[in-house]
Amino acid sequence: MAPFKAYGAIGESAWIAIMDDHVQAWCPDGKLLYVLSDRDGFRCIWAQRLDPATRRTVGEPFAVFHSHDARISLKNVHDTGWLMSLGRDGIVFTVGERTGNIWMAEFKP
Repeated sequence: MAPFKAYGAIGESAWIAIMDDHVQAWCPDGKLLYVLSDRDGFRCIWAQRLDPATRRTVGEPFAVFHSHDARISLKNVHDTGWLMSLGRDGIVFTVGERTGNIWMAEFKP
């Protein structure tokens, strides 16, 4: 994360490291950052607390939604189709369902 500057580049010394994962959304009050992460071996939603003044991390990331089911999972959605929206009272995100059928037929000569 880096501060906004209308003109010119922001030097790496001004960057603030938050998490190694793919950032998805800010909490409306700016105190949490939500990410899609495989940190526990499954694709889950995690959050990181931020200091409101400095935007530096506070404490360790914590799980918001574990997606450890093979049938209904965040992994069943292609990365380009995954969306997440935050509101003051909730979170909406995309999950995919994977199902299959086995059909058997008996052929008579």
